[in-house]
Amino acid sequence: MKLAPNIYNPSGISLDSIESLKDIYYSAESYDTDNMKKLAGKQEAKKVLQNEPNIDVDRITVCHFYKHSHPYFPHTDFHTDEKENIVIPLEVNNGLNPYLVIFNQWFDGDGRTWTFRENLDFKYNKPLKGRPYDFDIHGKTEEDISDTLYKYLSHQPKKYWFGLSGTAYEFKVGSFIQFDSKKIHATSKLLCESKLGLTIRYRA
Repeated sequence: MKLAPNIYNPSGISLDSIESLKDIYYSAESYDTDNMKKLAGKQEAKKVLQNEPNIDVDRITVCHFYKHSHPYFPHTDFHTDEKENIVIPLEVNNGLNPYLVIFNQWFDGDGRTWTFRENLDFKYNKPLKGRPYDFDIHGKTEEDISDTLYKYLSHQPKKYWFGLSGTAYEFKVGSFIQFDSKKIHATSKLLCESKLGLTIRYRA
């Protein structure tokens, strides 16, 4: 199966658009969840992004904001006809920029979240207790994760990342990160108070 390539554009979104998107998020009266304060904003965000030449607003099928202060588990985001993710960093508060780690491995099915040893439940990207390696993922290695990549993921034991390889992309305001929705990805350890981003999903 041919997957969409990773694209990292370090200056792909204008600062004017970023400020407008932040205004949408912070003007909301409430957010969807407590741990990761999400906000749906497809129509509002599309109006802002239509001025961005690197974003194809006609392909957007899902669009939501998220803010969190703890690293998120490895997961995938494919559902029905979603082909690609675009992550747009909007804000990093009080600390160093985190990274988004996109693994070379992928899962051929609806979105899942690997929760290691924790018993959790999610409305979307349903949980799988264990490591990605322990399930039917594609492209897994038979080796420990590299030391180069593990330095971004050291908030969890190294054995949890066994069988994975990939690339870490800086969560830098003004950039965007585009990748296949079936690829496993995870937040790096956070050396900041919180981060705010916008996730877009393109239809195929």
